[in-house]
Amino acid sequence: MNTHNQTSNNSLIFEENSSRIGVKQRMITISLLGICLIPSFICFLFIFYYFIRLRKTLLFDRINHHVILCILICDFLIITTELPFTFQYLSLGYFPKSNLCPIWIFWDYTSEALPLFLTMYASIERYFLVFHKPWIINHKILFHYIPMAMACLYTIGINSYLVLFIPCEESRVYDVDVFVCGGACYFSDFLPNIYDTIVDVMVPPFIILIFNLLIIVRVIIRRRNALTTVLVPNILRKNRRMILQLLAISLLSLAIWMPWVVITLGQDFYDPSFAQQFIDIIIHYLPYFSSFVSPFLALIGLPEIQAKFKKFNIKPTMALNTINPTNA
Repeated sequence: MNTHNQTSNNSLIFEENSSRIGVKQRMITISLLGICLIPSFICFLFIFYYFIRLRKTLLFDRINHHVILCILICDFLIITTELPFTFQYLSLGYFPKSNLCPIWIFWDYTSEALPLFLTMYASIERYFLVFHKPWIINHKILFHYIPMAMACLYTIGINSYLVLFIPCEESRVYDVDVFVCGGACYFSDFLPNIYDTIVDVMVPPFIILIFNLLIIVRVIIRRRNALTTVLVPNILRKNRRMILQLLAISLLSLAIWMPWVVITLGQDFYDPSFAQQFIDIIIHYLPYFSSFVSPFLALIGLPEIQAKFKKFNIKPTMALNTINPTNA
């Protein structure tokens, strides 16, 4: 994903200030990431456990949970396999293993792109599940499994090609003092760079935005027409949690990726150093916080697992209430 090319092109601009605020900023970032990691990790494990326990109800009987589970798995992989690279970079101020830079770049771009493309697919699928459900149910392979698999395979394939197979210039040396070693080599190649910027960075957020707006507009129209038919309120009531879950996850994704779109346009058409310090201090690390929050947002559409959470929280109180009378 072309989310770090501006860093490689403009890292020297920020380098002058990094010695003054670098250590303090890195410690703050590590602390925030570490604090958010623990509850998120526990929530992930809790959800995965009950997805296995309740697999018939959650997976076999309801196809709308499939893409949510895929997004959760991707976000879980980010915080367990990619985040350690970032922790190492932040703790030292540089990445100590330059030979692993291509692997870090590839996995950083891929792990961030997978939830984005899956959210894009979820936005499209949820629209049809709410308003044209028979199309999906009667053609699951064509309209459900194949598109979801293609979203994953495309993301892995395009990043494999861009990062691992486009050769670097002979003079190119990975900058271990910069986040993800300064970015991939294809940034200096115009066609791959512009393709990645448009197709992989700009298009998915706009599709997410369009289909979520379509759902909201259709829901408003159907609510206005609810007085004329009894079926409309029932349809909306049955899909309320699914719609709210999608909106929450989509808004989170847009909050992460729309700034990249704006900054990329600003750097391409206004100033190459536009918002560079904001990128290096904040934007680089926003996808991690998106991954931390995603399991809690996913619970909106998982009432069965919510019930397990509530039951888990109530048990200690019930135990205390049964013990207190005997002690009195």
